[in-house]
Amino acid sequence: MPTIKRDTPIPIYYQLKQLIKEKVAQGTWKPGDQLPSEDKLCERYGISRTPVRQALTELVHEGLLVRTHGRGTFVAEPTPMQEAAGETVLRVVVSDERWQEPLEGAAALWNADHPDDPLGLDFQVVPLSDLRSTLIAAVGRGEAPDISVLDSVWGAEFAHQQYLYPLDEVDPAWLRNNGETFFPAVLAANCYQGQPYGVPIGADVRVLWYRQDWLAAEGLAPPTTWDELVAVGVHFRQPDVRARYGLGPHPLVFVGGRRGGETTTYQLLPFLWAVGADLIAKGRVVLDSPQSHRAITFLRSLVHEHHLASPQVTDYAWDQAAHTFAAGEAVLALGGTYEGFFIRRMAGWDEAELLERVGFAPIPAGPGGQPAALVGGMSYVVYRQSRMPEKAASLLELTGHPEVLKPFCVRTGHVPPRIPVARALNPDEDGFLARTIPLLKRARARPSIPEYARVSEQFQVLIEDCLTGRRPVDQAVSLTAEKISAITGLSAT
Repeated sequence: MPTIKRDTPIPIYYQLKQLIKEKVAQGTWKPGDQLPSEDKLCERYGISRTPVRQALTELVHEGLLVRTHGRGTFVAEPTPMQEAAGETVLRVVVSDERWQEPLEGAAALWNADHPDDPLGLDFQVVPLSDLRSTLIAAVGRGEAPDISVLDSVWGAEFAHQQYLYPLDEVDPAWLRNNGETFFPAVLAANCYQGQPYGVPIGADVRVLWYRQDWLAAEGLAPPTTWDELVAVGVHFRQPDVRARYGLGPHPLVFVGGRRGGETTTYQLLPFLWAVGADLIAKGRVVLDSPQSHRAITFLRSLVHEHHLASPQVTDYAWDQAAHTFAAGEAVLALGGTYEGFFIRRMAGWDEAELLERVGFAPIPAGPGGQPAALVGGMSYVVYRQSRMPEKAASLLELTGHPEVLKPFCVRTGHVPPRIPVARALNPDEDGFLARTIPLLKRARARPSIPEYARVSEQFQVLIEDCLTGRRPVDQAVSLTAEKISAITGLSAT
């Protein structure tokens, strides 16, 4: 039976909502079936009544469940989405309800301007872990939605497979009207072969989190180089310092294996960039270089030589670093700016306290290199199977309207991908987001290639093999370069 996970930043009530939705989608609970009582759900999942009641209430508001006074809660009978007179309904797939908000705001703007041609939205929520496979299967059945949210790193694959409309094919003026409003790295992450396919809604930057209050108390500056990173970590490994702050045995935490999935690549690829190395550059696989060997060797040294990170990082789930850092068990953590929201909630801080206690910076520079930051995020895309691609594209353009995008980013902690919205941030009121903009300006995107998912998997294997000692660094790097060359068809230098 699926369980509620307590070692994750995802709220318990939201996990229960998803479990109930899955049971309804799988037919375990059918329309008209009565759900277990609140007490039974508490007992079944080992949780309190408050998250159970919140989950059920929200599902009633969303129309999946109905409550009958004195009888209980039931799965609602399906009512087909009916288009009101003159209304167009777009089918949308999102990975969680947060991505509904910008589309709903955009639809409100559209409907205000087009009262005789209104738009409605029919949402389906698919967990992020299943999103890519679900969308590919839907395309294969000829049942793709009009719009979906998509991790920008999958965009090239979907574009290459002809799943998506290039936005400038739907609207030839799209780039002229929108291109210069995006930060260059964000736009690059959403283009394939020079054409834009994704409309980014929230950007995130990979950073080094640090407890600036603790560093200041110890008279230390945030690390800007690998040597400084080691020095800070070694200082906080001292038994008396650890005891002073209640730290765990390892001052640095990151995700370092296949179990962490794309988060492993997201967190550790910038270490290659920080020393002048890369996976792919100028149409060639350039991984097998002295700089890459140096970067991977350094990561291994953090675990086995300096003992700053646990050998168990190869088994960490994607959210382990944020969880450990928020719990006060580590002074340094690799992560993404989007985790600021989770860290605040898990630590019980408001934004002012977060900014007082925590800082973030690019990945420190390696020898002869520069600090590095990686940008990613989620985007909206339009499918070639859409019945109304022009309206879908017009709706997506409106998600960038400041009245839609700014409040969404302020509420969720996602960095605005559009320059005008970023400029509209108030440093006094929107301090966290305002501090991320300089990092976004210098960040780079991951390779925009159709084979990226498989390339990333090979990088994750490389990291895990080296951190566990399964292979020597030189051998592992060389083998990984050969595999990436075979996957992409690009020659290796």
